[in-house]
Amino acid sequence: MTGDQVGVLIAALLLCGCGVLVVWLARRGRSGQLPRNRVAGVRTSVTLSSDAAWDAAHRASARATEIAGWGTLAAGAVTAVVVIVVPGPVIVVTVLLLAGAAWLVTWSLLGAAQAQRAAHVVVNGGR
Repeated sequence: MTGDQVGVLIAALLLCGCGVLVVWLARRGRSGQLPRNRVAGVRTSVTLSSDAAWDAAHRASARATEIAGWGTLAAGAVTAVVVIVVPGPVIVVTVLLLAGAAWLVTWSLLGAAQAQRAAHVVVNGGR
């Protein structure tokens, strides 16, 4: 295995770890076990304004966030398998890594938008 392939393998395993973390956070948010904080979760002025807004936001975003995590985990795993089983041009596995990152960003932004809408409903009293 070349140095480039080792680098891609490490990146793939990091992507897997990110996916696992995102799934865990989504499930904690869905169950109401993700306390309001400034480190993890959808952190905007509206979602941080109250515990009720925080909980509503994370319940609303849980599905999209979990999809973000599972897709990221899958992309990292596929990349790791490909780099080990099919040694070849690094460009192929680099594209897989970038696709996984794009999946994570896209679904996370969708979840964040859902969270923001749900928090606004709570803050504005259902309006």
